[in-house]
Amino acid sequence: MKRNKILSVLLSLAIALGLWLYVVTTVSPGYTDTIPGIPVVFVGETAMEERGLMVTSENYTTVSLKVSGNRSDVTKLNKSNITIKVDLSTIYDPGEHELTYTWGWPADVPSGSITVENKYPGTVPVTVEKRETKEVPVKVTYIGSVPEGFLTDTENAVLDYPMINIQGPGSVVGLVDHAAIEVDLDDRTESVSESYRYTLCDAEGNPVDVEQITTNTAEVRLDLKIQRWEEIELVLTVNYGGGATELTTNVDIVPETIKVSGSEAQLEALGGKLNLGTVNLAEITENTQKTFEIVLPEGVTNLTGVTDAAVDISFLGLSTKEFTITDIKAVNVPEGMECDLMTQLVKVTLRGPANLINNLTEEDITAIVDCSGKEVGTSIMNATLDFSEDAFDTIGILGTCSVTVALTAKEAP
Repeated sequence: MKRNKILSVLLSLAIALGLWLYVVTTVSPGYTDTIPGIPVVFVGETAMEERGLMVTSENYTTVSLKVSGNRSDVTKLNKSNITIKVDLSTIYDPGEHELTYTWGWPADVPSGSITVENKYPGTVPVTVEKRETKEVPVKVTYIGSVPEGFLTDTENAVLDYPMINIQGPGSVVGLVDHAAIEVDLDDRTESVSESYRYTLCDAEGNPVDVEQITTNTAEVRLDLKIQRWEEIELVLTVNYGGGATELTTNVDIVPETIKVSGSEAQLEALGGKLNLGTVNLAEITENTQKTFEIVLPEGVTNLTGVTDAAVDISFLGLSTKEFTITDIKAVNVPEGMECDLMTQLVKVTLRGPANLINNLTEEDITAIVDCSGKEVGTSIMNATLDFSEDAFDTIGILGTCSVTVALTAKEAP
């Protein structure tokens, strides 16, 4: 009997101790704890941005809470599962604002079971500014230079974004004057087609702190033509005739040369010269000046800006004189045909050294019509001139000597 009583007492003590431990370790309604470093979550940014505002500084990004409640609930809390919210939609004007915040517990902690005894800070201070937008130009600075014999066409450089759209706090946006790019040209012989990161700078060229600035592009693509250049000679194809030879004719071209740029292959194809065209001296009767347009191959650039060349043609010691030729002959008449020279005389203008022209007579000139390969019919043919003496062979005709010839079939005998 006494033994059973002792066992009952011990059991009661054990139960009482268990209940006490349960209350102390689990229920313990007066349990408190301080949880530091709880991250602040900002909400309502969209509403604030619609008002043209933005937060530029947040003095506190975490808060500390002193909480109380049942030990079993409090011990479940940590900085990762507590939600601290600051509502920015309540801000309507720029300036300094003290914002209250709310908190929320994890789902496994009963609502109302936790009491916030203290909080730090009491409010979250934020600085708000007007959000501004503007465009700033891209300014390219070239460092170094291309090798000798090459040039850069910086005036016609192309940027895919010549203007950068920036957006951010008005105090910062107002400082930005331009976007700066640096391009190194040292030893470059090929055109540039690359993307570059830029730096937003103030009017003095100093970088601006743009941590809170957003832009419409992070890089700008530059296309810059780099070409070789050289000086080339302007030339003319001269067909000598009409009594004019290299010794008795001056052909002067102004300008004599121009500077051009292009690729290696293009300049190599030019060979240092540009042909302006052709002149036929047999068609030019007196000293004259002609103008030729300077036409370059596609892709080659005229650096001089001169678009036309003046060609002066002058004759030295030459005289011209008109002659009437009555001695006209047909040669190489095809077999089985007869030739009737319908033209009985032809007037021609001849040019040559003055002493020869003065000594030449109409009797010294024969017009020769070559009928080789001609068919039956009447046609106008150009005649050549034959002179009685070899000394007159330097004399030439201006224009042509035209003769009408009728070829008929011979009658059968």
